[in-house]
Amino acid sequence: MRAALIFLLAGPCAAATLEAPRTDFKVEVVETSTAPGRTDYLLRFPSAAKSPWPANDTVWAHLAVPDSAKGRRGAAVLVLPVMAAPNVWIETRFVDRFVQDGLVTMWIEMPTQFRRRPHPSMPSGQVFLARSTGQLARNFRQSVSDARRAFGVLAARPEVDSGRVALFGISLGAIVGSVAWSVDPRPAAGVFVMGGADFPGIAVNGSLSGPFVRKMDLKGDVLRAAWKGLDPLDYTASNAGKKALLINVNSDTVIPRANALRLKEAFPDSRQVWLPLGHYSSILHLVWLPRWVSRRLQEALVLKQ
Repeated sequence: MRAALIFLLAGPCAAATLEAPRTDFKVEVVETSTAPGRTDYLLRFPSAAKSPWPANDTVWAHLAVPDSAKGRRGAAVLVLPVMAAPNVWIETRFVDRFVQDGLVTMWIEMPTQFRRRPHPSMPSGQVFLARSTGQLARNFRQSVSDARRAFGVLAARPEVDSGRVALFGISLGAIVGSVAWSVDPRPAAGVFVMGGADFPGIAVNGSLSGPFVRKMDLKGDVLRAAWKGLDPLDYTASNAGKKALLINVNSDTVIPRANALRLKEAFPDSRQVWLPLGHYSSILHLVWLPRWVSRRLQEALVLKQ
């Protein structure tokens, strides 16, 4: 997967645009199951964009409705996962906590993840790291568009108050979520864990991608031209007043501190919390962090009643 980063930054790409989400599509309920205190649904609907791979053009959404939310319209949260992980073990810690605390919660399989893999033999999410800047930008744009479409699906549920729906993302899911909120006025709150802004800067200076970028002598100005319109920094003025909660870790080398601070710059009224440990060792915070984040979300969404 690291080798793929060599290729994802090469090649020209036109500036990206992020169109308003459409609503003229069908949402299917594929499966329904129950567990103590909740009902779970597996939904599917068409992606907001077309890719080279038919399997990737269906979004699979995992919806959990707490029993306490039935028969009323309450707060909800859309969860955007880590992109290239083989499972959603980390995200599930947050999903279960949110549901336990009464939030209708949905997470989606992002482009090239899980059921959306171009081929069953391919690791989940790996094709996202495309071999050209153009395809990477298209993959990322599809991710943002799918997140916006999924937000609308969640907001339209009978159990959900459409004015009290939040975004939550981790790592690349946090980057996708921060762009989605930058171009979409509907979210009432956003929590982004280990995210950052200035993606070309992350590519050049991140511990995974930086050595390859330097070896290939790729220039930051070329990367920035390719990524125009796909970064929350492009929307700083319209992000004023959006009180995002940014959670970063002190020793993160995958998302360098400078890029985490740039995400704070992109959301001028956000609150940024710094925790110890690094990008991977921060898994230890799962002992307490889901409960703490859930409380912050409830505080933000209750204010919207």
